[in-house]
Amino acid sequence: MNHKIKEIQTDWDGEFRPFTHYLTSLGIHHRLICPHTHHQNGVLERKHRHIVEMGLTFLSQASLPLSFWDHAFHTVVYIINCLPSSVAPHHVPYFTLFYKEIDYHFFKIFGCAYFPHTRPYHTKKLQFRSITCTFLGYSPYHKGYKCLNTNGKIFISNDVVFDEHTFPFATQVQPPLLNPSSSRVLPLGIIPSVIVTPT
Repeated sequence: MNHKIKEIQTDWDGEFRPFTHYLTSLGIHHRLICPHTHHQNGVLERKHRHIVEMGLTFLSQASLPLSFWDHAFHTVVYIINCLPSSVAPHHVPYFTLFYKEIDYHFFKIFGCAYFPHTRPYHTKKLQFRSITCTFLGYSPYHKGYKCLNTNGKIFISNDVVFDEHTFPFATQVQPPLLNPSSSRVLPLGIIPSVIVTPT
């Protein structure tokens, strides 16, 4: 945003301690709250809880496994930034930062069925023009949507059709979170790769 960061405040948890040296090298002051006083970081704690609870709700609604938590949380943050803020009444953070009007018709239900146009990727004529995918949120670099196909690949495209009443993962049998014979967590979902479709 062309503004220099002067200070960053965090708690005194171990993951932030090595961060101090890096911030100092950039001329940024690292402020720390007192030990065991999370209320000093109350705004951050409340917003963190807000994001986590909304993200878990998105995953539950779509019957998506927890391995897709990052996509859900990114979508939550995107939506929050596009909603009016109580800090500045009648103002939207996204518009305040970028001076761009928000198209709320662009919003879709997380985890619903999504049909992208896949013909540009076909090498044969007798291939389907689209496939059923799962909507995973919004691309931070394109005006398009992220979708996961059944092979574990993520497409980014704006040439799509949505079915917001169908959730592909809701019809699949989900693996158990824990192996009954041990406390080992079983792998959930798949690790996707990213494919960008032309718009």
